[in-house]
Amino acid sequence: MSKIAIINPNMSVGFTDKIRVQASKIAFPHNEILALNPTFGPDSIEGYYDEAFASVGLLSVIREIDPIGIDGYVVACFDDTGVDAARCLTAAPVMGLCEGALRFAQALAGRYAIVTPMAVSVRPLEHLVRKYGADRDCVVRAAGVRTLDFEGSQAEMAYQALQNAARKSLANDGAEAIVLGCAGMTDIADRLKVDLGVPVIDGVQAAIKMVEGMAALNLATSKHSTYANPPAKSYHGMFGEFAPIPTAV
Repeated sequence: MSKIAIINPNMSVGFTDKIRVQASKIAFPHNEILALNPTFGPDSIEGYYDEAFASVGLLSVIREIDPIGIDGYVVACFDDTGVDAARCLTAAPVMGLCEGALRFAQALAGRYAIVTPMAVSVRPLEHLVRKYGADRDCVVRAAGVRTLDFEGSQAEMAYQALQNAARKSLANDGAEAIVLGCAGMTDIADRLKVDLGVPVIDGVQAAIKMVEGMAALNLATSKHSTYANPPAKSYHGMFGEFAPIPTAV
């Protein structure tokens, strides 16, 4: 049995509840799933500014729960908020939604589109796509709705906007599959797949399956260089408690 922690780095409990439900459907039954929020941070993550503050909340959760024995982490934000920093903090595998979804999309379609809620997220996601080596085959499009519109009374309106953007990308960008560019869309992947008739990849599902696989193979994050534990030093002011501690040799 593996213990997998799925951390939504923003403060939207509604999104975390969706993620918990989805995870319970697709995770292997012998694995234990924890779906968590930080205790501080932005309501949602829409652009670089939100991401900077949400990263600290993410790391605070990992610092708290890593000692209990977590076998893998999913960062439940499509901006892959704080993933690189998290890999420095823990030896357990860490996977973000964008990276996980792109790895699946590359195996399912020759060309694919990420559809994200807001235009402010397009350029950051294009940078991520380039980082993961998928820029030749992937296009990023915005549906023109807020992330939080996928909750409550605006959810159907947001779904229709997403579907329209996806159809345009299939028609105009040569896309053959759609990647959902927000953790809050995790509960509509099956519906959109039926409506569009093409593969629809939800990053929550993809990242969970990748982390489950790495945990089952007993794989750990390399500490040889890139993701080495941060060297001990003092941090000041409100970040004092986040100061790296000496690592046993």
